[in-house]
Amino acid sequence: MSDYYKEKALQATLNKIESHNKQTNFFIRNIWKVIGFGIFVSIWAPTQTAGHYISNRKTAIEVSGLSYHLLVLLTGVLYIAACFLAHFVWKKQDEKTLKKLLTKKNNLELELGIKNSSE
Repeated sequence: MSDYYKEKALQATLNKIESHNKQTNFFIRNIWKVIGFGIFVSIWAPTQTAGHYISNRKTAIEVSGLSYHLLVLLTGVLYIAACFLAHFVWKKQDEKTLKKLLTKKNNLELELGIKNSSE
């Protein structure tokens, strides 16, 4: 590969790293949206049916026999658990992707002679 293409690949990799850093930590950047959506889902979900209105499906309140407030609390707890799980899974994936991009950047810099191999 010629130096021209290596420089273009290096610039593309640097842009990907910059873009990646801007897009990480979704839940932390959008904490109020996540909280607002969680409140909405927790209030709305227990009263909704699973099917069409003609199919005589029952709501979660009717099926479970629990009170509305208890189902709202249960839905909120499940939403919070799903958010925590997604946060840590996405964080791990982001770290893996960033490590791969940094390795590619370092290899291209070594090939171009921008960086010494002793660093």
